[in-house]
Amino acid sequence: MVVQWRDGIGCVWRAWWRAGTVRLLGRFVVLVVTLVLSVIAAGAVGQEPVTFTRDVAPILFRHCVPCHREGGIGPFGLGTYAEASERSERIAEATDARAMPPWLPAPGSERFTGERRLSAEEIGILRRWADGGAEEGNPAELPPPPEFASGWQLGEPDLVVAMPEPYAVPASGGDIFRSFVAPVPTRRDRFVRALEFQPGIRSVVHHAVVLVDRARSTRALDSLDPEPGWAGMQSGLAESPAGHFLGWTPGRTALETPPGLAWRLPAGSDLVLQLHLLPRRDAAPVRMRVGFHFTEEAPTRASTRIRLGAKTMDIPAGEADYRIRDAYRFPVDVELLALYPHAHYIGREMRVWVQFENGGRRTLLHIPAWDFDWQAEYRFERPVALPAGARLAMEFRYDNSDGNPRNPHDPPRRVLYGPESSDEMGDLWVQVVPRRSEDLAALNLDFARKETAARLAGYRFKLDRNPADEIALYGLAGMLAELGERAEAIRRLETLVGLRPDFALALSELGRLHSLNGNRDRAAALFTRAVEASPELPQAHHNLGALRLGEGDPAGAEAHFRRALGGWPEFAEAHFGLGEALARRGQTAQALEHFRRAVAAKPDFVAARFRLGNLLARRGNDEAALVHFRAAADDLPEALFNQAAVLARLGRFDEAKDSVRRLLERHPDHRRAAELLERLSRP
Repeated sequence: MVVQWRDGIGCVWRAWWRAGTVRLLGRFVVLVVTLVLSVIAAGAVGQEPVTFTRDVAPILFRHCVPCHREGGIGPFGLGTYAEASERSERIAEATDARAMPPWLPAPGSERFTGERRLSAEEIGILRRWADGGAEEGNPAELPPPPEFASGWQLGEPDLVVAMPEPYAVPASGGDIFRSFVAPVPTRRDRFVRALEFQPGIRSVVHHAVVLVDRARSTRALDSLDPEPGWAGMQSGLAESPAGHFLGWTPGRTALETPPGLAWRLPAGSDLVLQLHLLPRRDAAPVRMRVGFHFTEEAPTRASTRIRLGAKTMDIPAGEADYRIRDAYRFPVDVELLALYPHAHYIGREMRVWVQFENGGRRTLLHIPAWDFDWQAEYRFERPVALPAGARLAMEFRYDNSDGNPRNPHDPPRRVLYGPESSDEMGDLWVQVVPRRSEDLAALNLDFARKETAARLAGYRFKLDRNPADEIALYGLAGMLAELGERAEAIRRLETLVGLRPDFALALSELGRLHSLNGNRDRAAALFTRAVEASPELPQAHHNLGALRLGEGDPAGAEAHFRRALGGWPEFAEAHFGLGEALARRGQTAQALEHFRRAVAAKPDFVAARFRLGNLLARRGNDEAALVHFRAAADDLPEALFNQAAVLARLGRFDEAKDSVRRLLERHPDHRRAAELLERLSRP
């Protein structure tokens, strides 16, 4: 039947009614409604009311009380009926919105260890409890409350390292980024299976990053600041252990390594704690403690870290949908162990996926509503295996509009990439294990090319917007020098010291580059200015020592090398320079000790290995000399030659000939090697 549309739905309804069809439909609707109401009524009559003791307490005890308890990071407790009932509506609203428990990733195909996620059924129970008057129920049905360790979660640590002094956080002002160094009193290298953190005042410590400073380089930074620690996140030569994320965020207590991946803590290292602190009125001083749990089992696998992201972020004020994207193609088969995404306050959404060469795509992480206060590392329950050629990709979205309630700027302002929380960042750190251990070097080399390009782009981006950015000028110059672009590095440093004549590190580095160019007078003047600006700067004293040594003044060189080591006790290059100065003055035993310390501080220091091998061989300690010659042989032809000579002296002629042949394969014109091989080949 055709119905003409004339006066709205009433006309249509009347037409169908006249046809008789609606009579049947009406009977059907009445029947369905009656049945539904009957089912609902029956359910309401038969369903017991939700109570705290039987239904709600098990949920709160499992998911909420670990934080919402005395001594926890939650602002109030939820472990008793009295505590929970007065907040029943708040609990229902927070769990309905999935704001609590704080777990940012959306459900997906990949599961992470330690997921804090309520089921739909659990959320429904909490809502019905609030709507039903938050009844207590039968006390006999209350399950035993959870028990929590009063101190360390994994038991008493094998070693506890604390900030040497507490730091008094200001009562007001902006976010504080401050670093602290603490000695680690270990007499031998140890393998770490877990870390625990006691941040102290949890409302003040926003998060912490932990680094290991094998060279003790950051003590000089600490000495330049009259307060405990130093401002900012400068870290000297401190770094994360290879392939690991070390840090604390709210809700985390213990950080356990995956099986086979314990990391090495070198003897005599320093621990560097980089803290993000929030000013609070009447806050007690902060003194973070870190507990180490050791194992005697050496790692059986080696992991590494790669970073995706952008260092060229420029987010206009009011922009509600700013996006960054990055990707990396793996050159070898790998397993992904963990993801650590990082952004600041205006980050809104994060997606991470892998694209396969056959066109397939697999989502690894989706955070629909980023929250800077609950950032975390996400460790896969099962490692994600990826073949060579797989492309890891990420996209982060940012909202710099006034519609973003977390925007720290009111009104919104332009935001650039930077470390302060009022700046923005967009990093995705990924812990990776190559399927074959022999592929680790190839993976690291391939990724280093990508990271170098990203860092160069970041520095140049910042300088395009602010040519007087001192940090960007210094960072770019250092990278250019490493890449062999010495003239451009010098130009950037000259600009920097023109802007800031007392920038001691820049003066010292500029002098070093001029020294490499043979301009010793200019270098000496710059080193002197660096020492005047910072009298105990280790780098400047080391560079002056190297200059004096090159001028044939070992006594003057020795004085500067010792000054350098006074501020930086494990400065490998300064130990090497002091060893050279002492050797030239005939103090062989002392020289030997400093070459040993150079190698201990920097095991891949080829020149130190070579000089140590030479001195040991001269003293008749041939077997020990061979250890160091072998370590340097791949990079230094003369180490391979000396190895052959020592082997010949020991009567191990076949090994000696093999060493010489290896040398001649690489350097066919090596005259002394050819002569040695000829002598070794005579009957």
